[in-house]
Amino acid sequence: MTLFDIEKLEKEVEELHEKTLAEGFWNDQATSSSVLSRLKNCQNKLTKYNKLKSELENIIDLNDLLLKENDEEMAKDVLKSSKKLEDEITSLELETLLNGKYDANNAILTIHPGARWNRITRLG
Repeated sequence: MTLFDIEKLEKEVEELHEKTLAEGFWNDQATSSSVLSRLKNCQNKLTKYNKLKSELENIIDLNDLLLKENDEEMAKDVLKSSKKLEDEITSLELETLLNGKYDANNAILTIHPGARWNRITRLG
């Protein structure tokens, strides 16, 4: 099982884009808004994925060069870039895991010391 199925996401973007071209699409504001929101979300994920993929390829190239030249400054750059990429991938993974029906909604969590239960209020 993969966490991030790029082919499926690309197919979904294509299908959602086709829906926006359908006759009468703009007549139903609720449906068009939902489709456009999902389309934007999918496109943003693809953009982030492609950016991370490009950054990874750059790090690999730098690492290959580093193995040949043994440059201490370049080694520091590779380590710094690797850590940054790791953080960005972790963020994208979390964003992907929190992609359920209500995960885009805001929530307010109130914690009262000594209380037996906490109350969560959903907004939106």
